[in-house]
Amino acid sequence: MVFDIISKIRFGLSLIRLWFSMLGTRFSKKKMSRDAYYQEILRRAKVHTSDLVRISRMNLVVEGLENIPDEPVVFMGNHQSYIDIYVTVTTLSRRLILIGKKEILKIPIIGKLGREMNVLFLDRENPREGLKTILEAIRLIKEERFDVLIYPEGTRSKSREMGEFHKGSFKIPQKSKAPIIPMVVNDAYKVFEDTYRVTPGVDVHLKFLPPIYMDQLTEDEVKNIDQVLKDRIQKELDAFNAK
Repeated sequence: MVFDIISKIRFGLSLIRLWFSMLGTRFSKKKMSRDAYYQEILRRAKVHTSDLVRISRMNLVVEGLENIPDEPVVFMGNHQSYIDIYVTVTTLSRRLILIGKKEILKIPIIGKLGREMNVLFLDRENPREGLKTILEAIRLIKEERFDVLIYPEGTRSKSREMGEFHKGSFKIPQKSKAPIIPMVVNDAYKVFEDTYRVTPGVDVHLKFLPPIYMDQLTEDEVKNIDQVLKDRIQKELDAFNAK
C-alpha cells in the first residue's frame, strides 16, 4: 500500500515536470526545424517514460532489437496495458509515430504530449476519419520516413489473452510496403492494471521479432495477415509463460 501511494505521487511529479519541460521547449519552437522540435519533444518524453520504469521498479527485459531493419517499419504488437507504450518509447531510438485512440486526448498532460509528438488519434466510431488517419500514417512512412506503431487489438487486454486483431490496421504495411515488426509484450499489465496498485519487481518482457515482408508472403498469408501476426505473437507469449 505504501509503495503504491509513493509510486503514484512520484509518477504525478514526473508528469508535472514533463508539462513544464514541454512548455520550455515550446518557447524555442519557432527557432527549430520541425524535425528538430520532434526530436526534442521525444527526448523529453523518454525522460518521463524512463521515470515510470524506474519508479515502478519493474525488471524490463528487451530482446530482438537486431531484428529491426534500417528502413521505415510498422511496429505491431499485442496490447496489455498503458505500460506497453512507456516501455516501447523508452526502448526505441527511432523517428516514431504512434497511432492511439482519440480518448487519450482527454488525459491531462499525456494528451498534450501526444499532440506535440504528432500522435495520430484514431476515431474508432467514425470510419471516414479512421481512414484519414490510416492514409496519413502511410504518407508519413513513404514521404517522411517515419516508423509507425499501432496496436491491432485497438484496446488493452489487461491480461495475457489477446483480443481480435482488426484488419484495418494492416492497410498501413500493405499500402506503404513497409515491413511489419511483430512486437511482443509480456506481463506489463501486472505492473498496475491487474490490481490498480503499483506492484514492484514485475518482470516485463519486450521482444521484437524478425520482420514480416508482405511481398514475401503467400496469397493466403496476405489475406489472413492478422492471424499470421497474432499466431507469431502468441507463440512467443506461450514460450515466455512456459518458463
